[in-house]
Amino acid sequence: MWAKMALKTFTLLIAVSLGCPGQSTPSGPIWNVLAFDAKGDGRDPSLADAALLSCRYDKQQDMLWFRVSLYGKPNPDTFGVNIVVDTGGDDASKMNWWGANKDFKFDKLVTAWVKRGASGYEGTIGVGDVAGVKAKNFNNLLQNNLQIRVEGDAIVIGVKRTDITDKMKMNLIAAVGSNEQWNDDIPNTRPVTVDLTAPRPARGLRELDLGRNNFQLPSDYKALADNQPPTIIKKGQGNEALILIPGVYSGKEVFDGFIARNQARYKFYLVTPPGLNGTPARPLPAETVSYGELTWTRRLERDVLELIKKEKLRKPVIVTHGFPGSLAALEIAVQHPDAVGGVIDVAVMPVQFFPSPKDPSFKTPAAPDERVAYVNESWAQKWFKYVTPETWESNNYRAEMFTSDLVRGEQVRQQVESAPLQVKIRYLTEFMAADQTSDFAKLNVPLLALMPGFNEKFFADPTNGFYKISFQGAWEPLAKNPQIQRMAIPDARALILDDQPKVADQAIAEFAGRVAKSDAASMSNRK
Repeated sequence: MWAKMALKTFTLLIAVSLGCPGQSTPSGPIWNVLAFDAKGDGRDPSLADAALLSCRYDKQQDMLWFRVSLYGKPNPDTFGVNIVVDTGGDDASKMNWWGANKDFKFDKLVTAWVKRGASGYEGTIGVGDVAGVKAKNFNNLLQNNLQIRVEGDAIVIGVKRTDITDKMKMNLIAAVGSNEQWNDDIPNTRPVTVDLTAPRPARGLRELDLGRNNFQLPSDYKALADNQPPTIIKKGQGNEALILIPGVYSGKEVFDGFIARNQARYKFYLVTPPGLNGTPARPLPAETVSYGELTWTRRLERDVLELIKKEKLRKPVIVTHGFPGSLAALEIAVQHPDAVGGVIDVAVMPVQFFPSPKDPSFKTPAAPDERVAYVNESWAQKWFKYVTPETWESNNYRAEMFTSDLVRGEQVRQQVESAPLQVKIRYLTEFMAADQTSDFAKLNVPLLALMPGFNEKFFADPTNGFYKISFQGAWEPLAKNPQIQRMAIPDARALILDDQPKVADQAIAEFAGRVAKSDAASMSNRK
């Protein structure tokens, strides 16, 4: 699931057995991601800095391919790469690696310490064992047996599997630098395990298609013009105005039952973020625009403010169900407090902990600029730009997260996945880049967080612990502001309004009633 993968583990290190896919698409080969690495953790900032380690296996040719993506472009004329391998032999035949990952023991070393020559790359090229390494003869077993090339931001190394081992499973790390010195390991701790016999998993794929560009909509896509409003549906005959904003993980019917039950009480304005639930998306920003600009999210803010102005709404309550609406509503409440009466966040994951890439222990929170930079340079450019639809869906939320009714949950899951991948990625990366901690502290408008309480049986499954942290625990430090009220709804999952309609309706009614009463008192005092 992307919130779990991208927010809980920004320093993604996959230390489980993975295959290396050999399949290709019309746009090019598929690569399997083994590890991410933080920017700037190398010894010398002027040398190659590893970002992403991927592999693929050509079964027909029995060829292993490794791709080390870098921050910035590699120097195509001179560079150094090592694939450091533990083939599973006895410890007597191994030695410790000398880079950052010093605890890793290896018995085979693939080396490409090269400069460009008249007929291709030349230098120390080949495979060595521990005896060769100790003798400074790093390619004592095989020489000039590698395929070496530079592709964009990456260095690609091809080697026959049997030149390394007769086995199909191995542990390994990679290292980069110049043709004369080591600079950076990936991963920095523990190895990755590659199992070439492992079946392609149904969940947890890590596949990239470098022929894709998820930051561009299809050339024939009919986008919503910037001067056009999003899809807005008006319903209800009541006096209290509610602006309802579904999110990326809501499904198109998330508010239907709530609206049907409360037609007489509220006047509803259902604002669908462009691109979701079958609506046209706005044009995607240029790839050079930082995700920290929250381009689409802040355009949604303008849409809501324009709606309030056009309809002459007096202190409406904004009800969101996840991002981007939750981000937009908070910024409106902080920057335009006179425009809204309050905010209700239904099943919203607020600001998630993001470790500073500068802290090897990953315990220090990232500064807002660090968060934005890592999203821009790592997650966006190295991962989300190329991620395949199959990888996206295999890591996304399961039906049981939405509701205990698994048939209904699967329907919603399919609705969520029906949005274009480019749209889902844009909204998610803006959410990832947003650190609204300071906005929550400055908030001077009442906010009600309706949190899914799930139940003990659900949380008894260790794989579900993330939901408690993200839906509930993440609100704790923010609730120091007395304007923020939290309410966990027992036996409700993300579709709170459907799972526990009476409790949710009452909580919303009481909150909206307090907002209306406060506004009436304020108007009376002005008289």
